[in-house]
Amino acid sequence: MYKLKIIILIIFFSFQNLLSQNNQIISDTINLKEVTIESINIPLKEKKSLYPISFLKFNAFQQLTPQINISEYLESVPGLFVLNNNNYAQDARISIRGFGSRANFGIRGIKIFVDGIPETSPDGQSQIDNVNLEIIEKIEVYRGNNSSLFGSSSGGAILISTFEDFNEDFIDIGYSSGSFKTTKSQATIGLANDNQKMVFFISNTKSNGFRSHSGFENFNLNFKYLKEINSSNKLQIIANVLNSPDALDPGGLNLEEVTTDREQARARNIDYDAREEVKQYKLGLNLTSIIKKLKLTNSLYYNQRLFYGKLPFNNGGIVDLNRAFWGYNLNFNINSFLKYDFGFSYNNQNDKRLRFNNNSGSKSNKTMDQDEKYKNLSLYFFGSKSIKKFNFSFGLRFEENLISLENYFQSINEKTKKINSLNPSINLLYELGNLNLFTNFSTGYETPTLNELSANDDQSGFNDNLKTIKSKTFELGISNYNIKNNFNYSVRFFNISTINEITPYESSSGLRLYRNAGKTTKKGVEMEINSKISNNLNLDYSLTIGSYKFDDFKSNDNDYSNNWMPGIPDNNHNLKLKYFNKKGLNVILNLRSVGNMFADNSNITEIDGYNTIGFKISKKLDLFKINIIPFISIDNLLNQDYYDNIRINAFGSRFYEPAAGINLIGGVKINL
Repeated sequence: MYKLKIIILIIFFSFQNLLSQNNQIISDTINLKEVTIESINIPLKEKKSLYPISFLKFNAFQQLTPQINISEYLESVPGLFVLNNNNYAQDARISIRGFGSRANFGIRGIKIFVDGIPETSPDGQSQIDNVNLEIIEKIEVYRGNNSSLFGSSSGGAILISTFEDFNEDFIDIGYSSGSFKTTKSQATIGLANDNQKMVFFISNTKSNGFRSHSGFENFNLNFKYLKEINSSNKLQIIANVLNSPDALDPGGLNLEEVTTDREQARARNIDYDAREEVKQYKLGLNLTSIIKKLKLTNSLYYNQRLFYGKLPFNNGGIVDLNRAFWGYNLNFNINSFLKYDFGFSYNNQNDKRLRFNNNSGSKSNKTMDQDEKYKNLSLYFFGSKSIKKFNFSFGLRFEENLISLENYFQSINEKTKKINSLNPSINLLYELGNLNLFTNFSTGYETPTLNELSANDDQSGFNDNLKTIKSKTFELGISNYNIKNNFNYSVRFFNISTINEITPYESSSGLRLYRNAGKTTKKGVEMEINSKISNNLNLDYSLTIGSYKFDDFKSNDNDYSNNWMPGIPDNNHNLKLKYFNKKGLNVILNLRSVGNMFADNSNITEIDGYNTIGFKISKKLDLFKINIIPFISIDNLLNQDYYDNIRINAFGSRFYEPAAGINLIGGVKINL
């Protein structure tokens, strides 16, 4: 509480100081320069090839998508792969260049921000069941090591901006229904006057799920407030409430069970009533100010997540977790002879973790009672300079992390782990006529999460053996990106060397455990093509071909050296044809091809690749001065048998979570 008061005072005095420099009273419409709220203001970002970033906008796309899964928005990004769209007790599993592929639940090793506020807890774990897909305006995806920019656990970063580009009041409502008794109802209200805007959003989603014991329900409420205080200062407040009263876990199957019935749940998951219940509350504040060539951003956030889950085993099979994390970031961006960005951030996380025995779905004896804390302090600098055809940028970030655990149940003294890291990066781009040639070097690190550290077969609560992951990335490429071109392309080659990669495995009891691999190498090529075929027809294509291998990994009597890392396909293609006209017709045909992958470190089980086709169509109709947009979205038109998720190194070869065959969702959106 003492530190929180200090941070509030810092914001207050910064705010007062800025106002004193511009005391103009607002009495009329403000023509404020556009101020984008970001977690960090990266210089020379307009040189789109300088960094491995994908920029995505969704103004028209929001009329076409069911808005159920984050993969609907990210599947075209090269180097990015999403698993687990249909198990809402586990969340989507996103990997970028192999980072994040080991996640047992949620997203691991990738930083996620919404409107400049982190969704990722300080220890590096993300859940996105509270992210409102329906009001996403744009997304930026950073691929590869980004610890100099975003700190620990940023083998990739996803920056989401929600809707705020409007000048008149509006009301949007929508309802959709489809396969597996999936329904979604939603409403968005936007209010605007001369110097402030408010956006209210509410949604409720339900589904029985494709497989038995896989239904879920999700209620989301979001509020966004924008205030132009004066010609130099902009305030943004974000609030979010999530209530997910039930998300059932059907579990993984072995191959024989898949062959017998793809829709069945694992019997053990039914016997132990595997499921989760989540409530989450988030509040964020951004104050952005511009004084001549200085842009100053103060950010403060608080997030509380209440989790209650039943796992399909007895000993410690019920988890009761109260997670709270908050932080403050002060960022300076100066545009002078040298463009640079510097600042500091402080993040704090406290997990109150209880575990109980699961007796056929009923809670019994306590097996764990501990407080887990994670504190992070960051100091960073990032600068850039353009000299004729040369563009140069560099970054440096120092982080101090303090992890502590106090176990009340077994009377173990408090344990602590201190991890410091210094991460540089350098980026070079040369403009050769219409071509951009570029090369980058970056570093990254990931500390073990509190969940990974607390996972022990004997429920002792702290795995001292887990080490910090450290990575180095080299990349080079060529592009011709120009907004005026009808044909744009980008090709990047990357090579990532990593030590202490954390890999998951499953004990005979069903508990998910973790250990370090020695050395790994991830290398590959990413390609993007964007082509304007005509005024009404666009083509987007992305390709990833990669090799992800253990260089040195020995565990007990097993030697996995030179084996492929599990859970990452060796290639991934995505082709989209997008048609639109002035009469409000929008059509998207999407072809996706995913290559083979392995399910285990030993590479005994190889998962075949697959091809899917998706089709989306919407038509804008005007009826009594009201815009009505009916839409239909069909997935897996080929009715392909494939797997929505692979449970890496699962005990008993229960790797497989089958995906649905052909399925559809249709609905209507009304703009009042």
